[in-house]
Amino acid sequence: TTSPSDRRKMDPPTEEGFDDENELTFVKEAPEVNGLVEQITDALEGRDPADGTSTISKTVFHKIQEIVERYQEYPTLLDPHLEGWILPLTSVIRREAHKGSEADMVLVQRASRVLHALASVRGYKTVVKFFPHEAKDFEPVVALLVRSHDVGSLATNIEEADELGSAWETRATLILWLSILVLIPFDLVTVDSQVTTNTGVDGAAMAKSGGQQEAPPVVLRILALCQDSYLRDPGIVRDRAAFLLAKLLTRPDMPLALQKFLVWATDALGGQSEYSEQEKMFIVPGIVRALAATFKLGKRSELLEVAERLWTNARDLAVSPAAKASTLTRKLACKLTQRIGLLFLKPRVVSWRYERGARSLEDNLKRAMIISQGGDADAEDRKKAEEEAAKEQEEEEDWDIPEEIEEVIEALLTALRDKDTVVRWSAAKGLGRITARLPAELGDEVVGSILDCFLPTENDNTWHGACLALAELSRRGLLLPVRLPDAVPHVASALAYDVRRGPHSVGAHVRDAASYVCWAFARAYAPEVLAPHADALAPSLLIAACFDREVNCRRAASAAFQESVGRLGAFPHGIDIIQVADYFSLGSRTKAYTVVADHICGYDEYRRRMLNHLCDVKLIHWERATRELAARTVSIIGRRDPEWIREVALPVLLDRSLSTNLEARHGACVGAAEALLALKNAGEPCVEGELATKVTGLVTAIEKARLYRGKGGEVMRAAVSKYVQCLASVSQPLDKGPGPATGPKSLRSTLLASLEENLKHPTVDIRDSAVSAIGEFAASYMVGSNPAVGAKRLIVKLATVLREDQNPAARRGAALALGVMPREMLFSYVPGFAAEAPAEENADAEADPEMIPAWRMALEALKAASIPEEDVEARDADARVCATKGMAGVLSRMATNLVEDDYAATSQAASEVISSLLTCMEDYCTDNRGDVGSWVREAAMEALPGAISALQASGLELATGTCVTIVSALLKQCAEKIDRTRASAATALCAVLRGRESDMLEPLPDVPGFIRLLDAAPTEERLAASWAVPTSAYAALTPLIVADGSDPLAAYRADLIEGIVVSAGGVGDSLGKASGGALVAAVKADPALQETVANELVDLLSRRQGVDRVTVPLLRVLDLLFSSGALASVAPAHPDPPNAFAHTLVENLRAELKGSRDVAKLCHGVQALSHVAALGPNVVNSDRCARTSGLQGILALMVSRYPRVRRVASEALYVLLLGLDEEAAGEGIEAAIELLSDTRWDAELTMVKPERNKLYPLLGLEAPAAALEAAKGPGVKVEAVDENESHAAPVGWERWILKGRTTINDGRVNAALPSVRIDASTDATVLCNVHSRETS
Repeated sequence: TTSPSDRRKMDPPTEEGFDDENELTFVKEAPEVNGLVEQITDALEGRDPADGTSTISKTVFHKIQEIVERYQEYPTLLDPHLEGWILPLTSVIRREAHKGSEADMVLVQRASRVLHALASVRGYKTVVKFFPHEAKDFEPVVALLVRSHDVGSLATNIEEADELGSAWETRATLILWLSILVLIPFDLVTVDSQVTTNTGVDGAAMAKSGGQQEAPPVVLRILALCQDSYLRDPGIVRDRAAFLLAKLLTRPDMPLALQKFLVWATDALGGQSEYSEQEKMFIVPGIVRALAATFKLGKRSELLEVAERLWTNARDLAVSPAAKASTLTRKLACKLTQRIGLLFLKPRVVSWRYERGARSLEDNLKRAMIISQGGDADAEDRKKAEEEAAKEQEEEEDWDIPEEIEEVIEALLTALRDKDTVVRWSAAKGLGRITARLPAELGDEVVGSILDCFLPTENDNTWHGACLALAELSRRGLLLPVRLPDAVPHVASALAYDVRRGPHSVGAHVRDAASYVCWAFARAYAPEVLAPHADALAPSLLIAACFDREVNCRRAASAAFQESVGRLGAFPHGIDIIQVADYFSLGSRTKAYTVVADHICGYDEYRRRMLNHLCDVKLIHWERATRELAARTVSIIGRRDPEWIREVALPVLLDRSLSTNLEARHGACVGAAEALLALKNAGEPCVEGELATKVTGLVTAIEKARLYRGKGGEVMRAAVSKYVQCLASVSQPLDKGPGPATGPKSLRSTLLASLEENLKHPTVDIRDSAVSAIGEFAASYMVGSNPAVGAKRLIVKLATVLREDQNPAARRGAALALGVMPREMLFSYVPGFAAEAPAEENADAEADPEMIPAWRMALEALKAASIPEEDVEARDADARVCATKGMAGVLSRMATNLVEDDYAATSQAASEVISSLLTCMEDYCTDNRGDVGSWVREAAMEALPGAISALQASGLELATGTCVTIVSALLKQCAEKIDRTRASAATALCAVLRGRESDMLEPLPDVPGFIRLLDAAPTEERLAASWAVPTSAYAALTPLIVADGSDPLAAYRADLIEGIVVSAGGVGDSLGKASGGALVAAVKADPALQETVANELVDLLSRRQGVDRVTVPLLRVLDLLFSSGALASVAPAHPDPPNAFAHTLVENLRAELKGSRDVAKLCHGVQALSHVAALGPNVVNSDRCARTSGLQGILALMVSRYPRVRRVASEALYVLLLGLDEEAAGEGIEAAIELLSDTRWDAELTMVKPERNKLYPLLGLEAPAAALEAAKGPGVKVEAVDENESHAAPVGWERWILKGRTTINDGRVNAALPSVRIDASTDATVLCNVHSRETS
């Protein structure tokens, strides 16, 4: 029997093999497996016996095994196919077994692996039924089992050795096969060929005459293998060997073998063997398992005489050090204990057990027939009762209870307290089996001992074991109805068992087991027996089903309730409840609390019990999330019972809010807040009298008790903000609290000061709760008849903090708080910030500040805060995110309930906000956390649809140019490299193109290429999450890149390409493959698009010069496009001339690399330059030859200050020259190649420069003047040269700043002179590092 938490409803299968809840309903791969099995059968039938090698592929077996292992959670689905799959696989092993020493062990191992997988998934007891069981297979299988020990020497190559391994799957499968072969219905001596060979007497005649005194040799061989090898195996072989021994030794013709094995096992367990402690660690579990299985299957008369001795060994084993260290040993000791106990008692069905109706179909049919024929069924029942009473009288005279039974029961009760579940479960089943053979008095004592385990002093393991035992007793009818009044209260307590231990609690397994007990009760007892206890069980089960923290406990309680409703019908409103509280609806804890519980509380029988549980248990729970969810549930359910809220909840929770226990006061504070909302939801007026004084004075009392300090202070701050929010939401009058009604010391000022303090807190949840609270507070208490006063008090102060406060946390809170201000305050006029004027003007008189709308002040402060500061150290990404959200909030409040007078202001504000949001979408700031600007971009994209909706609500429509800018920005973000950002951009794009009903947003008008944009965008906002997958996003975006400049989509081309380039050139492998592959495929497919993309890339390189975020990926993309041939039409192979873009590209490349210190960037630049240098010459204008400029750029980088760059540049040039044909190579190319290969380019720069200069004439290039002057040697005058004329400029040499007179060796350099004379001792390379025209 399984726990109710594991039960499933099986709907009719669909054609895909899954039902509506994605649950498997049949083996959809069955045709595939049938085909693979047929291949095995065909191969066996057509195989040449003399060949000795298998024609069956290894992958066939592996594929079957893989499919079978998929169904570990649904093993019963394999049942219809087991016979058709197992017989061909066993035929493989059977054929090899009959070959003897010629058996192919590799083939046997492959088939054994599949059979072992089937046995593991479906269970070996089910699978073994389909194995062949012919007597002629017995000896060959034993011989094959013996041969499996030598697989190491049988392998012919390394692959076979790896596949065979230790062949444990083969042994496990063969032993399992033997366990059914030993059940042949005649003496085993008749099938042992060695009996006839050794004795000369026919085995059948020997069996008939009874002359066989010892076990047959084949049996002795099996016993020897098990005792010497298999029972000490640490794996599955040990378990299968124990099963085999039990089947073998309990045969009628094996009494001597059984006695011999029992003597050996008893000696091994009693310490009389020669096994070491390490060997006992493995062999003892095997022996105990074999003994337990033997006692289960053997005859009581044959085993009873050894039971006493084995009981002593089992008792000692249970308390041994080995058992304490091993869960398996304790479990097996418990199993052996119960089997020995069952040997002490005669098998019987006790007459005192409770039976629900007739246990047989025949009895039920007889009773129905008597009633249908008009007979007296009750008379038959009375007659049967008299017969049972007489039988019981006979049983009482026949009871013979050995003294050992008491020790056995005590041992099982001790195991019921074990720390491991498997041991407790085994003990519970053992108690059930033994109690079923005891008289009523002793059985009742066992029940009493189990009920004593439910004491508060017992630990959770004991409670769990007691629940399992109660379930077992009730299932077997051993828990009599008279004991139910004692058991049911304990079960109800177990359903709510939860004990705090450190930072967590224990008890989930107890609650699950208690649900199992209720499930067993429903199946075991008649409705009239369990009906008196329905009032105790039904509410407890529903409380566990709705409010338990663990999903398995909620589902288990629901299953138990459903079972009780279906079988008993005693639970009120059961049918209506189970339609809501089903398996799937309880999977979400939030839904269980807020939806399912609310439905159940609609019935009076359960409402108060569930509300009291929330108040007394869940609001003091150790987990904060549970307390907050319980408080939220109080507001939902409490509206159904406002009387309970006023008279019970609020008084208790307000008093508990000052408790010294953190969990209690936090839960009470948030619970009291939600209780106030419950009154409002119920349409009740605000509280009055003494309760109102407590309600309004709670915050002051908490601050007076200094509960913000110490442990849990931050938790209480968030709770107090939530309380103030609810207080304002219900508009509770504040003039009844302590202090004056108005003024700086009034309760209103105190609450506002508390919220402003929490706004500055760096913890996010405290800040957010304060933001929500201050918005409600302002709307309820600061609008009134003169909202300008509230605006001056709050909006001006918050804007000032946002502009001037250096505390980032304070600015974050102020920005968010501005976004929740009431619209009445936003449209009020407040004094603006005074403009800064000269000091002499301010000395005479201070001008009155200009009165401006509060929304203007708020937006100006928020817009300024959304822009990154010039000082990098002062930047705070979170503050910019909050400012972005604040702008959206301000605009949303302004656009709510618009009147005609507010249209102009709202439209102006919306235009400014949209402009600011587009600016925020260009925030790419980074810090040690990565791309923190993405937070700002995502916040801007989330706010953009609302801002457009506000503009539309004010009566204005966006201009076409603005629409293009918005869509371009969103498309660029849709191609972003961060998955989360792409999904957010796709959501915003879908909203602006398709509209959003919740925001009353209409689709953007006059968007160029609207239809094709709709086709590319997600069809629904909820589907935009798929764009987080790179392959989905870029496959939809690349078709939007068009070549025709007159195409409407051309307006978005530049931004879209920039976004794709940044992603394609990123470091992410999967992202780069998806984006880069999509770009290459699109460009290759359209030759006209190649020129367009090439020009866009050149323009992007020029536009984003110096921005490594774009240029470094762009260099990688250029390498990708050139390497893949995607630019073949504009950059053909040598000697065809390239497009005009090539020279512009190389010049922009050299300008970008100039002065760079990024080694990786320089290396990528080398690759890009090498691609351009490989192009053909420009025959139209030789002065603008891209090939020449590219070669000069590479040669310049060959004398870079970084050895790695020099090495990469030389390698690129070497490969480039090798690729030239003979006509294009020229006479000096071979010499250049030889020079490149002979020079060590990562050596000292002084050694590299002369070698580099030799390459210029060899390549037919004119050397730069700086290089020639440096090569002349000492004592020459170096005139000032333009740094742009030196092709060493892109190397990025450090500028040396010479101040005053700097001594170089013994010479002097005057920085003021336009030229200097260098002595003979001066290193000429010094001048190459002087990167300033005035001092060259």
